[in-house]
Order: sequence, then C-alpha cells, then structure tokens
Amino acid sequence: MRFSLRNLLLCALLVTLGCAHFVFAQSVVSMKGEVNSDNINLRADSTPVSEVICTVSKGTRVEVVREYYDWYKIRLPKSAPSYIKKRFVACLDEVAQPVCFNARVINNRVNVRARPNESAPILGKVDRTQSLVILSEDKGWYKIQPIPNSYAWIHKKFVKQEAYPGLSEP
Repeated sequence: MRFSLRNLLLCALLVTLGCAHFVFAQSVVSMKGEVNSDNINLRADSTPVSEVICTVSKGTRVEVVREYYDWYKIRLPKSAPSYIKKRFVACLDEVAQPVCFNARVINNRVNVRARPNESAPILGKVDRTQSLVILSEDKGWYKIQPIPNSYAWIHKKFVKQEAYPGLSEP
C-alpha cells in the first residue's frame, strides 16, 4: 500500500483537528453552583446513560471543576456513597471497635468506588497516608466519607452558578 504525501498530510490534519476538538470541548472550570431542581442524578460519566451514583436535592451546593459539552464534573457531596476495600486501610483509633472511625490508606492509587464491589464505578483514587473517615463496614469494604478528589457528573442545566459577593447583576 502506498501513501502519497497529500494523503499523509490529510491524515495528520484530521488527527490534529480531532485532538483540538477534544481539548476545546473539555475545559477546566472553577466555580460554585447550586442545584436548581429536586432529585437530580449525579452520574459516573458525562452521559445520560451512565450509572447513577446518587441523587441530590434542590439547593445542594456543588463545586464544579470541569466542563465537558453540557456536563459539569463536580466534587462529590458529603452525602454520596463512597467505598474502599478494607485491606487497603489501617485503623488509627486506639480503642478496638468493630468499626474504626479514623483511618489512613496503606497503598498508593487505591480506588474509591460508588458501591462495595470491584465492578462499581471508580469515583476517585487515594494514596498512602490519605486520612479517611469511616462510616460503616460491609463484608470487607468500608463505607467512607467522600474524599476531596472524588467526582461525579451533572448536566449543567441543573446547576445555577452562584453570584460572586459584591457583584450585582445588570
């Protein structure tokens, strides 16, 4: 098979345009917002068919970290379910209890998941020495308070951007 210089240049142009489309479709955002409707799904990915992690109510405040087309990537609210395998965690509580409440991660790049099983969506990753707040235990998994670097997606039509203090709308 022979490639002409014209065909090679055309392929290079198409690849460049495809990459540029992806880069410009996804932008880093840093804003606070408020959910404007009840029972809104937070999803594992930026599609309407991706798995629902949890639902949020009208008035829930969110921190948007990225925008992708019509979706916002947000930090998980405290109410979102988050799980980590028990074997990757060391208890820090001095008193022996069935469930410790303060713990740290003992491995690097450990997955935090939406449910207590290995096929559940990954919400974020934690590294060694990351502190955790444990809420309960379930068959080899700890339910934890969401970590700072755990995320979900919400359609942007359900988020009203918070006004900045001191600025008035025209």
